[in-house]
Amino acid sequence: MKRRTLITVLTVAIAAVIVVGAGMFATFVYGSLWDKSVTDTLEVTTQGQRAFDVFFEKDLDTLDLLAGELEMQDSSDTDRIEEKITLFDGNDGSASYLCVNVSTGDVFRLEADGPKVLSEEDRLAVAVKDGRGVIEPFLDEMTGVSMIGVYEKFTFADGVEGLVRKSRPLQEVSDRFSLSFYGDSGFSYVVNDDGDIIVRSTHRNSNRTISNVYDIVESEGNDAGVISSFRSALEQGKRGVAQFTYLGQDYVFCYSPLETTDGWDIVSIIPSGVIMEQARVILQATFVLCAVIVAGLLLILVVYWRSSAAHRKEVERIAYFDTLTGLYSSDKFGIEGAKMLSAFRDRARRSSGGAATAGSVGGPGLAAVYFNIVDLKLINDVEGYQYGDEVLCGVADIMREASGEDGIACRATADHFIILRPYETVDDIVACCQKAIDQAKEITAAGKPLLLSAGVCCSEDAPEASVTELTDRARIAKTEGRKISKELCVFNSSMRESMLRRAEIECIMDAALENNEFFPLVQPKFNTDGTSVLGGEALVRWSRPGGVVVGPDEFVPIFEQNGFIIKLDEFMFTAVCRSLRQRIDAGLPVVPVSVNVSRLHLHSREFVPTYVAIKNAYAIPDGLTELEFTENMVLEDLDHAIEVIDEFGKAGLRCSIDDFGSGQSSLNALKDLPVNVLKLDREFLFDRAASDKGKVVVRTVIDMAQRLEMETVMEGVETAEQLAFIQTTSCDMIQGFVFSKPLALEEFYRLVDEKRG
Repeated sequence: MKRRTLITVLTVAIAAVIVVGAGMFATFVYGSLWDKSVTDTLEVTTQGQRAFDVFFEKDLDTLDLLAGELEMQDSSDTDRIEEKITLFDGNDGSASYLCVNVSTGDVFRLEADGPKVLSEEDRLAVAVKDGRGVIEPFLDEMTGVSMIGVYEKFTFADGVEGLVRKSRPLQEVSDRFSLSFYGDSGFSYVVNDDGDIIVRSTHRNSNRTISNVYDIVESEGNDAGVISSFRSALEQGKRGVAQFTYLGQDYVFCYSPLETTDGWDIVSIIPSGVIMEQARVILQATFVLCAVIVAGLLLILVVYWRSSAAHRKEVERIAYFDTLTGLYSSDKFGIEGAKMLSAFRDRARRSSGGAATAGSVGGPGLAAVYFNIVDLKLINDVEGYQYGDEVLCGVADIMREASGEDGIACRATADHFIILRPYETVDDIVACCQKAIDQAKEITAAGKPLLLSAGVCCSEDAPEASVTELTDRARIAKTEGRKISKELCVFNSSMRESMLRRAEIECIMDAALENNEFFPLVQPKFNTDGTSVLGGEALVRWSRPGGVVVGPDEFVPIFEQNGFIIKLDEFMFTAVCRSLRQRIDAGLPVVPVSVNVSRLHLHSREFVPTYVAIKNAYAIPDGLTELEFTENMVLEDLDHAIEVIDEFGKAGLRCSIDDFGSGQSSLNALKDLPVNVLKLDREFLFDRAASDKGKVVVRTVIDMAQRLEMETVMEGVETAEQLAFIQTTSCDMIQGFVFSKPLALEEFYRLVDEKRG
C-alpha cells in the first residue's frame, strides 16, 4: 500500500510540476525562439555578406593579375594592352574589362573599335582614385547596362599611371546573391552607409519604388532613438539587428558590413509575423510534447519501480562499456568526452574573461590519443584468440593508467583504443604516451614485444574541434607516423590541410596537363658581366583557371611522390624543344635551354628513348638541349647515373649536375661523370664565400670543374657583393636575380635578341 501511494503522489507531483512549468516554459520558449530566429537570420545575412566579399575579392585578385601583366608593358604599346584586355575579357563570362591611361585618358576595352579618350572631367575622376576597391553601380559607357565592378590603380613599365576595371551586369549580381528567409518571406538589400540601395533584391516582396532604406524606417513614426542607432551602426560598419514598422506591419532588420567595400552593408528584412508564426507552431508542438512527456514519465515511473537496480546497471553496462576490457564504448566515450570538453572550455572562458575556446588561452589543454596494436591479427593467428583477448585486456589496463584520474579511455574497435585526458604541456602528454608504448613492449606477443602506434591531437592545435574531430585528427597523426616509421606522432594542422590539398591537386592534375595549364618560365644564364645571354633554365609553373597560381613548391613534391612528375617533365622538355624549333625555323638566334628531371626518371627504362625521341621529333641540333640532374639523385646510384648521362651525351643532349654543394658533395664522383655543366648551389656560395678560406674552396671547385672540361654556373646570385666575388673567379655563367628573374618564353628570347644586338 505504501509503495502504490508513493508512486501515486510522485506521479501527481510530477504532473503538477509539468503543468505549471509548461506555462513558464511557454514564455521562455517564446522569447528564446524569437532570439534564435533572429540570430539565425543574422547568420544567414553574414553568410551572404561573406559570399559578396569572396565575390569581390576574387574579381580584385583577377585585376591583380591583369594589372601585373600591364605593369610589364609600356603605356604606348596599345597592341599589347588590347591583347591583354582581350585575353582576360574573353575568358571571364559576362564580365567586362577595361584599362585607362590616366595620363592621356585613353580607354581600352574589348567592345570598342579603337581607343576611346575620356573627357577631362572623367580623367580627373579616375586620377583621384587610389589603390583598389569596389565601384558603386553605374551605366556602362557603351551598352548603357547598369553595372557593378571593381578597379585597381597600377603603373605601366614607362612610369605612366593606369587603371583597370572589371565590371558585371548589376542584375546578374542581384540574381546571384538574392537572399530569402522563412519560406521566401524575407529578402535583402545591399546599401551604402547613407542608406542608398546599391544592389536591390529580386525578391517579389522587396519594395522597388524606394531608393533608400531609410524611406522604410522613417515613414511611420518609428522610434527616433532606434533609427539613430540603426543609422549609426551602418555608418560605423557594425553588425546587428533592429525592428521597425512599415505600412502597418512590423519588420526585423538584420545587417552586416561588407569587408571588401567602403561603407556597404547587407540589410535583410523579414516580417515579424512570419517569425512569430513559426514560434507559435513550435510552441504548439511543445505543448503536445509536454503531454507526451507526462505520459512517458508515468510509464517510466511504473517501469522504474518494477525494475531492479541490477537490471538498470546491466542495461547501462551493455550500452556504455566494452564487454571484454571494461573500458568505455565509443558511444559512452563520445558522451563523457563532450562533457569534459565543454567543462574545459567553460573554465577557459572564465579564465580569459571572454569567449575562449579550447587551447586558446595557453597553458593546460585536452588531448586525444589514438592507439593501435600492431599486428593483432598475427598475434591471434600465432597465439590463438584467447591469448589475443588477454593482450587486449593488458593493453586496456595500460590505457586506464595512461588516461589518469581525470581522463577517460575506450576501446574503439578490435585493436584500436582512444584516451582523452588533460595535460599541462605537450611534452607531458608525449611523455605519457611514450610510457604507455614502452609498457606495452613488456607484453610478449607472437614471440616479440607488443608494439603500439599512437597519434596525438592536442586541443591547442584544434581549438574549435569536437571530441570526434580531436580523435579523427589523432588517428590521422597515427597514420602519418606509421608512414614514416614513428611509433608516436603529434598532429599539426598542416597534416590535414596537406592531405586535403594533395587530394585536390591529384584530382585535377591530368586535366590540368591536358588543358595546358602548366607552362615554362626561363631564367637566363649570363656571362659574368651580364652582357650576353649564354643559356637558360626552364622552370615549370601552374596557372589554374581564374588566375589562381599554384607554386611549384606545393605541387612538385606531390607529383614526385605519385609519379606524375615524369609526364610533367616530358611536357616541359617538349615545350622547350618546340620553342627552339620555332626560333630556328624563323632564322633567329638560339641558346641552350635546360630542363630539370626527377629522380624517378632514373628508374625508368623509357627515360633515354623518350627524351631522345622528343629531341629528334623537333630536329633539335646537338648541344641546344640540356638535362639537369640534382647532385643527390646522381649520388644515389652513381654507376647507373653515369650510364644514363653517357647515353644522352651520345644522342647530343647536354647534361648538368644541379644544386652541387647542397648535399653531401662528392668531389671524387665528378671525375667519372660525363657531364657538360656543373651548377653550384646558391647555398654553396653563401655558406663558403663569407670567409677567405671559403672563397678558396669556391674558386678551387670552379677551377677543378673546368679542368675536367665542365662549364660552371653559379646559381642564385642576388647581390652586388656576391656578383663581385664570382667575377673574381673563372666561373663561366651566372644565374640569378642580380641580372634577371625567370621570364616568359617570349620575353626570354627577346632578351637573347637584345643582348646579341
